[in-house]
Amino acid sequence: MDQIVAPPTHLQDPRRRWLRHTYQEGPGFLFVATRGGRPPRGAIQRREMGAVRKRSRLLRMAREQGLAAALAQGECSRASLFRWQAAYADRGLVGLLPDRRGPKVARLRYPAWLEQVVITVRLLTYWNSKRISAELRRREIASVSETWVEALFDRCGTARPSVARERGPRYERRYPNELWHIDIKGPFFIQLGPGRYLKTWVVGLVDDHSRYVLGLRVQPTAKAAPILSWLRDCIELCGVPLAVMTDNGSPFVFWVPGVLTSFGKTLQELSVRHIRTQINSPWTNGKIERFWGLLQQEVLDRQVFRSLTEAEAALATFASYYNYHRLSGALGFQTPAERFDGTPFTDRGFENIPALGHLQAWLTELMVVA
Repeated sequence: MDQIVAPPTHLQDPRRRWLRHTYQEGPGFLFVATRGGRPPRGAIQRREMGAVRKRSRLLRMAREQGLAAALAQGECSRASLFRWQAAYADRGLVGLLPDRRGPKVARLRYPAWLEQVVITVRLLTYWNSKRISAELRRREIASVSETWVEALFDRCGTARPSVARERGPRYERRYPNELWHIDIKGPFFIQLGPGRYLKTWVVGLVDDHSRYVLGLRVQPTAKAAPILSWLRDCIELCGVPLAVMTDNGSPFVFWVPGVLTSFGKTLQELSVRHIRTQINSPWTNGKIERFWGLLQQEVLDRQVFRSLTEAEAALATFASYYNYHRLSGALGFQTPAERFDGTPFTDRGFENIPALGHLQAWLTELMVVA
C-alpha cells in the first residue's frame, strides 16, 4: 500500500512536494521499502541460494538414483554435474555457489609505478587529468587515457570536478602575426630591503594564433615611452603584425574620442591597425588575460624577488618554458612554438618542467626497473 506523509515543514511551505513512502506489509506491522522494491543485493542473494538448492538437489539425485536420473531432468550437462561433485567434495555447500563473472583475479591495466608517477605529478603541479595524459604521452613516459587518470583520482579522493563557466564568443586568427595582444599588469612591489620597495609593472605581448609570448618585460613605470621602445624591438625580431589589440588603459587610449596617444600614433606610423576591447570586457583580450593567470600561479605566487634583475630573469625563464616546453590545451596540447614557427617538441621525461625537473633521475630509474 502507499501512504503519503506530510512533515510539519511541508505544511508551512505548500510549494514543496510531499514525500511519498512505499510501505509493505509484514506479520502485524508495516515497514518502509526502498524505491522500486527491496535493495538489489537481496535479489542477488536469492538467485545464488536458488542455484545452490538446484545443484544440491541434482547431486543428491545423482547419488541416490544414479547419474542418468539427474541428467534426465535436463537442468545441467554431464560436465557441469561432475564439476559440481568435485567442488562439493572439496568445499561443501560453499563450492556450489555460482562463480562470479569476469576474471578471477583483478588485472591492473597499468603498472603500479605509473600510478606513482601520476600521483606525484598531481601533487606537485595540480594538473588535471587531460593535461597529465597529454604530458605523459608526448614526453614518451606512458600512453594513458584521461579517463583512467580521472578514475585514479576518484579512488584516491582527489578528484577535482570542473566548474561550468559562462564563456564569451571564441575567435582565433588563422596565421601568426595577424593579431597581437598587449597588456600591462600591476603594480607589483619588489622588496629591495627592510622597508624598501620598488614599484613595478609587467608588460606582455602574445600572438593570437599560436599563444606564443613575443615579449615579456618588467619595468618601473607604466608610461607608454618604454613600452613603445620595447614594442619596436619585438617587431624587429618577430615581424610587423597586421593588428594589435589593447584594452582602454591610459598608456594605449586617450579619453577624448579621436585623439591618439603616442602608442596609437606609433602604430599608425607602422601601418598597424589598433583594435581596442570593449569597456569592462576583459574576455575580449582573453588570450593574454589567460597568460597573466598562469604567470600569477606559477611565478608571482611562488617566488620572492629581491631585485629587478631577479624578476627579469624569472620572467624570461617562464616565457621560455611557456613557449617551448608547456603544452597548451587550447592548441590541442601542442606548444606555442610548434604553432608559431614550427619548433619541434623534443622533451622527454620531466625535462624542462620547473616543478618536476628534479625528479628526472627517479623517473628514469622507475622506467628502467619496470
